[in-house]
Formats: sequence, C-alpha cells, structure tokens
Amino acid sequence: MVAKILRVAAKGSKEEEIMEQCKLDSTVLENYLSALAELRLLMVEDKGETFYRTTEEGLEFLRIYYRLRWLLWGSDNDFLLMRLLGQLKKKMHPFYVS
Repeated sequence: MVAKILRVAAKGSKEEEIMEQCKLDSTVLENYLSALAELRLLMVEDKGETFYRTTEEGLEFLRIYYRLRWLLWGSDNDFLLMRLLGQLKKKMHPFYVS
C-alpha cells in the first residue's frame, strides 16, 4: 500500500485522488499519509489546496521496491515503471550529477 500511495503522489496529488486510486477510506489514508510524512517519504504542499508529493527519499524507496519486486518476480511492467521513476528524478533535479 505504501508503494501505491507514493506512486500516486509522485507528481503531486490531492488526498481525494490518492484515496480513489488506492481504494482507501479517509481514516486509513490519514494514518498512512501522516506516517509517510513523518518518515519523510511524502511531503505536504499547500498551494491554495493541500497536495501530497513523494519526496526524493520516497522516490528512492519506490526505485528499490520495484527493483526488488522485478528481481523476485520478473515483471516487465515494473521495469518500465523504474525507467519512468528515473526520468522523473532527472526532471526534478536537472543538475544532478552521480
């Protein structure tokens, strides 16, 4: 469930969007959101409305999660998602040098 929430919030999402896409009720979602924010995997942005966005640490968690999942079960869809997450990281930090 954590990976689903972080995936939905990768580009910024409202609570209702996360609730709908992850099929969670508001009470359960609030618990997840507060825990993920406390772990610094998710940040809260207030731009007139409250948005949740996956942090750099959250994106790294997703990369590791999907890489392990791909190694264990070998799904092509997870490999494509890992590539997209890598591209998202480049867009967020265009001057990133590894």
